[in-house]
Amino acid sequence: MYFAAFCVIMEMIGAVYAAEETQKEKGEISMKKRMRRAAAAVSAAVLLFGYAASVPQQSGVMRPAVTVSAAEEDYPWSDYLKKSADWFGSQEALTVADNCIQRQVQGEGGWQKGMMTDHTGDWAHSTIDNDATTSQIRFLMRSYQQTHQQKYLDCAMRGVDCLFKMQYSNGGWMQVLNTSGTYHAHITLNDGAYVHVLSIMKEMSKKTGDFTAVSDEYAQKAAASLEKGIQCLLDMQIVNNGVKTAWCQQHDENNLKPAGARAYELPSTCTSESAGVIQFLYKEAQETGRADLTESVNAAIKWFQKVQLNGIAFVKQGDDKVVVQDANASPLWARFYELGTDRPLFSDRDSSVHYNVAEISKERRTGYAWYGNWGKNVVNLALLDPGQVVITQPETESEYTGQLIAKLLVHDTKNGANWSIQQDLQNGSAIFGDRAYTAANLPSTLAGAEYIRTACDSKSYGSALAELTAAEDITLYVMPDVRTVNYVAQQGISPNWLDDYTRMRTQVFSSNGEEFAVYTRTVKAGETVTLGSNFTSQNCVCYFAAAVKREAETTAPVTTTTETTTTTTGVTTTETVTTETTTVTETTAAPAQRKPGDADCSGKVDISDAVLIARFAAEDKNAVITDQGMVNADCDGEKGVDGGDTTMVLRYIARIITEFPA
Repeated sequence: MYFAAFCVIMEMIGAVYAAEETQKEKGEISMKKRMRRAAAAVSAAVLLFGYAASVPQQSGVMRPAVTVSAAEEDYPWSDYLKKSADWFGSQEALTVADNCIQRQVQGEGGWQKGMMTDHTGDWAHSTIDNDATTSQIRFLMRSYQQTHQQKYLDCAMRGVDCLFKMQYSNGGWMQVLNTSGTYHAHITLNDGAYVHVLSIMKEMSKKTGDFTAVSDEYAQKAAASLEKGIQCLLDMQIVNNGVKTAWCQQHDENNLKPAGARAYELPSTCTSESAGVIQFLYKEAQETGRADLTESVNAAIKWFQKVQLNGIAFVKQGDDKVVVQDANASPLWARFYELGTDRPLFSDRDSSVHYNVAEISKERRTGYAWYGNWGKNVVNLALLDPGQVVITQPETESEYTGQLIAKLLVHDTKNGANWSIQQDLQNGSAIFGDRAYTAANLPSTLAGAEYIRTACDSKSYGSALAELTAAEDITLYVMPDVRTVNYVAQQGISPNWLDDYTRMRTQVFSSNGEEFAVYTRTVKAGETVTLGSNFTSQNCVCYFAAAVKREAETTAPVTTTTETTTTTTGVTTTETVTTETTTVTETTAAPAQRKPGDADCSGKVDISDAVLIARFAAEDKNAVITDQGMVNADCDGEKGVDGGDTTMVLRYIARIITEFPA
């Protein structure tokens, strides 16, 4: 089995590289693209080897291995949430997701700190400490996006309901549910917990990121929760001598004043927790232009600049840690600063107050992060313009007219002025109205086209961007950034507005190396179509579009002879009438009976089919699949022929599955 799998891998790699070498000689492909395409083929083929390696050979049946790695105290959530989207549909991930369902705190909806550990006392309740609850919610939402199993969405929403329950009427979130009278009931910023919840509420309110599947009701509740949470931060910001500074690790849930936690965590101004708060509010201030947020973050930035410590380092010395003078050391910040004086503050397990870390016990000195570089990113933030005015959206939407496009109505009113309809698309034509990017590597079909120059910043607009009405019968081309196409696939989002388009094999580039897929559809004269959202604004650019006139249907005169009999005279006359008949020929061939996996139409499913599909997915121009073959090759239950179909064929060959998805 190992040898067979190895041969499969070598055959697939060899086929792709042979095709790549041919294209390289013709100057048709860059080394970067060659590496990416080859990697796609390798990763698809190596799956078979992985399956072989996971099977007990004596069993006679191949089964994928199932592994779950979890620390004794908890799962490595931060590592999990960095994994690719498709991993959340793997058996390993679904085992974790099922454990999330099993370990959800009954009657509360959240999760304990250390999900797989049975706690007692306060820690037996739902908490947002140590990434708990917020991590499980995100994990479950990603598993739902990959599997569409309702149980994962339902469990995640119970977790969201728990977050709603954990929010006080003043907007703050408690550390642990149902622990009134203890410091766990305080509003906690500890370890980024508050910002983690705010981030979920923000995404959910806009139905973006991990939360595209939430209902409108949940989105509305999240928007209200987000606004209350932000206002609570503004209300809790510590003021020293009339000047706003930053925040404590936790604040009293009733009066919002700085509060203590463990014995050595005294009420103070805390840099480690405040840094994340400032960066969240800074972005909100930029996006909304709110004067109160601008004032808050500017004051906090200035305070971080004021308390920065230069010329010292906190270093290990044997089994101890000490402060040493070092003129070349990077700036440091104490974790805690005394309220009112801004002096670095240290404490011990007896809650004693010290201003020199050398005065506390060695156990606490070496067992806690008293100094750090938490303020590095904060002090580098540019102060926001205090006179910044909130930009109100104009009531009217931008409207444009072209020759082939009778009307283009842009819904993104903020960036609509940077849209336009342009003529004669060529390599070197500007594709955005707010960026200096130009088109490159255009296919001949687009040369000279009328095109829509969009705004790159429209990528952030969450709804449909525009509506287009055709003046004539046209072929419409839409060129989205390939990274958005990958994002859609990874997030399990359904790009409904592109459902009526066909993806072409060709790609377009911009002058700065951005790569665009090409989608096309026909639009009849007078027909109106929607240009949807960009799907994501992260690490990508917006799409642009073009229109090409369709060839007019030809008419040919047809001579028809009509025999008319005149009964009054008994004379029969024959009249010749010339009419014009329009003939429309459609070349839609009815495919033969579908045979899933048989991409080369050989009548059987074998490794040659996996190789062909892998080469096609890797954009090998010499990998030709017939129309019937395309029907057969699309065998993984998802629309389109790609690496997922290669994987499914390999699973079928290896007898991991006995039939293909419907």
